[in-house]
Amino acid sequence: MVQPRSGNDHSTRTPLYAAVVAALALAGIYLVSSPGRSSAGGGASSVAIGSEEVSPRTALTQGLSAKSSTGGASKNKEELDEEDVDPLTITRGSTSYGGKTLDYYHCGPMPLDANPDLTEVVLLHGAAFTKENWKSSGILDKLCEINNEEDEGNLSVCALDLPVSADGNELGMAFDALVSKKILSGKAATFVSPSASGKAIVSLGEMASKGSKELTRIIKAWIPVASGAVLGASESTTQQYKSSKIPILAIHGDQDSMGKKVTEKLENLNDAKGVELEGRHPVYLDSPEEFVQELMRFLDEEGL
Repeated sequence: MVQPRSGNDHSTRTPLYAAVVAALALAGIYLVSSPGRSSAGGGASSVAIGSEEVSPRTALTQGLSAKSSTGGASKNKEELDEEDVDPLTITRGSTSYGGKTLDYYHCGPMPLDANPDLTEVVLLHGAAFTKENWKSSGILDKLCEINNEEDEGNLSVCALDLPVSADGNELGMAFDALVSKKILSGKAATFVSPSASGKAIVSLGEMASKGSKELTRIIKAWIPVASGAVLGASESTTQQYKSSKIPILAIHGDQDSMGKKVTEKLENLNDAKGVELEGRHPVYLDSPEEFVQELMRFLDEEGL
């Protein structure tokens, strides 16, 4: 059972993640150079895992995932005693709002047991994807792995199956349902919105321009990943994030011209930090390790 840490210093996360990556990379080199591994001219183009040969990059991702998701299984929240929840364990569950069912994955401390410095990250998804992609890509496992003894378990991560048709009002209802379920604390959280899921966050900005307080009640920081709704948003809408002091990390792939325009608009109007990673429109799935590194760096730099 890890103990809450004092203060607001989140600076251990990014170096810790980098250290894990480095250690696993060295392990990958050992595997490549061991007898029975494929190598050419001293360099390896693949690593054997069981009977299957995969790239060293894939081996690294699988290595990062192994510790936090043994056997690839997750547990129902109802199967766990809240007092005994391991922050490394990914639990699955569902709640309801407005006549709809909302499925989710969660890892990290529960709000009732969390220290005041709890960092909450909510992962939405694009139109062609679901919450399962956060898990199958290894991203959810990597984020959950950060909840170890050195970082003292203060990162709560929730991947939702919120419909991409959801607007700000529906996002608010889903948020409140998760609070009632004791998955979220009720404090504003950092939201990641790939592609079409950005509609809900932009909608909150539109509502704020008309006097609503939902934006600041729900959103503490925003990480849009090529969220196309930004391009159709009015300047009065986009200005709401800046006037509300909501930090933004805009991410896009180097093969995604539309995503690049989203990043540029947010950089120009909201002083957002823009990051380009290698990949297509769903760049977080093409470059999962780099995506996690940028996310954690953003949280650390913003003191979230």
